[in-house]
Formats: sequence, structure tokens, C-alpha cells
Amino acid sequence: MKPVHNFFHIVFFLLLAELLYSQTPASKNQFRSPLDIKMYLSGNFGELRADHFHSGIDIKTQGVTGKKVYAAADGYISRIKIEAAGYGKTLYITHPDGYMTVYAHLDRFIPKVDKFVRDKQYQEKKHALNIFPPKNEFQFKQGDLIAFSGNSGYSFGPHLHFEIRETASQYPLNVLLYGLEIEDNTPPRIYSICIYPCDEQSYINNINEKQFFPVKEVNGSYHLINNQNIILTGKIGFGIEAYDLMEGSPNRCGLYSIELLIDSIKHFSMRMDKFSFNDSRYINSFIDYEEKQKNNKNIHKTFIDQNNLLNVYNETKNSGIAEFLDDDMHSITFILKDAYLNATQLNFHVTSQSINQVSNPVKNNDYLQLMYWNTINTFERDDIRLVIPQRALYKDIQFTYSKSGIPAGFFSMVHHVHNIYTPLHLPGELYLKPVNLPDSLNDKAVVVNANNNGKWQYAGGEWVNGYVRTTILQFGKYAITVDTIPPTITPLNLDGSADMKDRTSIRFKIEDDLSGIQSYEGYIDNEWALFEYDAKNNLLFYIFDPDKITRGKNHALELYIVDNKDNISFYYTEFYW
Repeated sequence: MKPVHNFFHIVFFLLLAELLYSQTPASKNQFRSPLDIKMYLSGNFGELRADHFHSGIDIKTQGVTGKKVYAAADGYISRIKIEAAGYGKTLYITHPDGYMTVYAHLDRFIPKVDKFVRDKQYQEKKHALNIFPPKNEFQFKQGDLIAFSGNSGYSFGPHLHFEIRETASQYPLNVLLYGLEIEDNTPPRIYSICIYPCDEQSYINNINEKQFFPVKEVNGSYHLINNQNIILTGKIGFGIEAYDLMEGSPNRCGLYSIELLIDSIKHFSMRMDKFSFNDSRYINSFIDYEEKQKNNKNIHKTFIDQNNLLNVYNETKNSGIAEFLDDDMHSITFILKDAYLNATQLNFHVTSQSINQVSNPVKNNDYLQLMYWNTINTFERDDIRLVIPQRALYKDIQFTYSKSGIPAGFFSMVHHVHNIYTPLHLPGELYLKPVNLPDSLNDKAVVVNANNNGKWQYAGGEWVNGYVRTTILQFGKYAITVDTIPPTITPLNLDGSADMKDRTSIRFKIEDDLSGIQSYEGYIDNEWALFEYDAKNNLLFYIFDPDKITRGKNHALELYIVDNKDNISFYYTEFYW
């Protein structure tokens, strides 16, 4: 009886460990909602974004700005950041128990914090700041008013971005595990699966290319459409297209966990509890990057590339790659969960086929050279040099290159550097040699690359020993042109008389046609003035401040806008306020 007794003890403790791990890691009362309205989310933790995982939750603010934002727990403001893009106006509150909370895309802070920030901005004569106040400067109790919600930075609709972090590591934590009152009774939804051959001797239905299989839901149960017959040979990886939904919101959110079982044995699992910001770009290996670029599909891969060091994976065999070398049938099970443990399951069967039974294998040898993920890779021709550092690739690639004619207004041929469907984790160095570029324009030369829509966009560039050098974080089409055109400045609310006495602000649209805005400065009556820049709307504005300028008189205004190739625009006007 003793072995049986020990067996049940082991099972009990394993189940207990799993239960404890899945429960809220902090007290239910440790953090309160940062808003006093019912929480509906437009984005959740770990959601798949461009080149990064979402590090918090996005709380809807009923379509308006100005909702009161409260301290989620006792603590002090340890950091205040102001930027034209990114998080916009952001507060960081450090708590005494090893946690930090972050409140982003704010409209404004409470008055004493606003004044502190404004004084710093005038001292440093800068709009964008990163401030670390003394610990005793701004202390709050849980529920104290700290700010007002907004739409600042790269926010494309009013909401509050809220994070919980480990203070020491600065790892963002899954906010949904910390007891906030968010209703979620909806399990994840599955749309399709994708099956991948992981080498040239592996096949799906006799084809050495990935294959998609659509999924349908019937009465809450998921099945492959038409119960397709799937024959697998060799080393195979799986992927799944799925999203989570939450009550009160149509937004597609990220999954909390994925498990893949083969013949009822766990083969792969991941869980989105936390991650490092330094690792967030591994998302481009976590998903099927090619499918995202081609068709905007988010396919979660359940196998791990050689250079994917993301820390969300656990209990994974052979990096998630399964070998199908026999002639038997095998069961495949996906189990998907959200943070509230609502679960969805997909079951299907595949038939394994030994490699010597495969007919008409298809192989692709159309490439220029092999590049390896764990070495420095260099590619060079007369007019191009490319250096890809070690660990910039997620796996070995068959590198391709070609070039085409010189577009009008350009000073190089178009270099087709591999393809846009292969991601880079670290920046590579690209050197392009210009054609017929006048010496007088060397310092105005830039590298441009074509985006997914074929539009040329700025990719940096500096003149180095006869080449235009830049760093790249993606493959694609690259060429040389020049940026000699300064930014444009357009007044938005100056009428013909320039009478601003009934206005609260003066606003301008500032735009640059290529390299982008590098800096902006405004002066009123020869004194530096706090002009704020909203990059997403190309908006530069000054809120009239009676402490800085005198009411009831004429004022002289000067603006200096500089782009990234040092082209300068100057604007002067007079107004009455």
C-alpha cells in the first residue's frame, strides 16, 4: 500500500503546485482599478503587436479623455516621462512590496505634478523629458487622484494603458493575474491551424511547404473543416491562429496559454505571465512572421527557432518539433486558455508516413548563399555591403539578392535585400554606393526602403567613405535618395487679424516629407516657450500661460523646425493675446 500512498501524495502536490501557479500571485486587495468606471479592455497583456508584445492592459475610457486616474496602491512617483510618441505622458509609481505601476497616454497630471513637470521643462528648455523625482516628492495612498486619462503619444483612441511591473527587473507582469475586477467568461476562438515542414526531408501531404487547415466551431466545439486527411512525414511544427475575446468589447486580445499534446503527451506549452522588454522583439519568432506580413494573420507557432530565447515557454520537447517517421495514426490536441482560465480545445488526427513513401518531393534551391543564425554574416558586391551580426537571425536562412533600375530622383539602383518575410532580431549594417550623386549632396543622402505597400520611407543614412551607411531592422528593397526639403509649418487657428485673446492655445501643423522631424523650438517675445508636439497628428501647440506671457498686448512668435537631415524651417508671426 505504501507505493500507492506515495503516488497519491505526488499527484496531490503536483496538482497543488499547478493550482498555486495559476492563481493570482498577489493579494486580491493589493491593487485597485486605476479608474472608477467599469473596466472594458481594448487590449490585454501579451497581445501580439508590431515587433513587440503588449506590456499591459488598455482600459477603455468611454470614448473620452479626462477620466480620473487613481493610484492602484500606496506608493510614490519614481518616474515621469513626456514624449511626442510612445506612451506620451506617463507616470510610474513604485510600491513598497517590489511592484511598480505604470499609467500611460495621460492627458494631464494633477496640478502639483503638472507644475513640477512644467518647471523642469522650462529649466531644460525641452518638451520631452524623463524625470526621476525624489522619493518623498510625490507620495500617494491607494485611491488617491494622480492624473487624468488621455490619448497622448502613439495612442489611437482615448484609453488608459496600465501596467504592473517587478520593480527590480522592470519585467512587465500579466495585470490580469492581480485580481482586478474585469469580467471575462468567453473562451479563446480558433480560426485555423498551420503545419510546417522543419527541414527539406519533411512533408505535409507530400509537399515540402507549410499547409493551412481551416477550423470551424459547432456548438462550442472546434473541428477541422471537412475533417481533412493530413499525412505527415519527418520533422514537423504546428501553429494555430486564435484570439481571445472579453465581455463588452469586440477587440481581439492575446492568449494566456497554449498547450500542444501529441498522443495525449504534452509536447509544447507556453504561458504569458511576464516577459523582459529586452526580449519583446522575439515576438517575430513567436509568430509566423511571413504570414503576418503577407496576410495579416497572427499564427502562434508551437515550435521554437534556434535563436528564440523568449522566457514564456515551458515543458517543451525537442523545441516543439515532432518527428513523424512511422506509419501510424496520431492524435493532436490544442488547449488554449485566457488569463481567467476559460479554455478552448481542438482535437484532430494525423497519419504518419515514413520518408521513403513520399512521392514527388518539392525542393527549393533558388538562393544565393546560406546565412547562419549563430555567426556574423557578410554579403558584398561592388555597390552594396551588408553585415548581419551574430544572433540577428532566428534561424539559418537561404539568402537572396537582386537589383533593379534607378527610380527617378534616386541615386542608386534598387537593392532587393532578401525579402520582407524574414525577420531580423538585431540591426544589420547596410552600405550602399551612390550613382551620380553630386558631392554637394553627400550630407543630404539618405537610404530609403519600400514598405509593404510599396511606398518609400526614410531608413536613416550617413555618408561614410563613399557609401551611404545605415542600420536596418528588416530585409527588403533599399535605395539612395536625398532629403533637401525642409519641414512645412502651417498655422491652424491664426485668423487674419491674429487676435488670439479668446483662444486657449495656438496650434500649427508641422510635417516633413521624408526624414522626419528631429527637433522643434518655439519662442514668444524672445523667450523660450513650451510648445508641445503630438507626433501622430503632426500637431505642435502652445497653451497660453499667463505666468509666462502678459495678457492684453501684442506678442512675437518664432518657430524653428529641423528634420533629420538638418533642413531647417523658420516661421515668424505676431499675435494679440
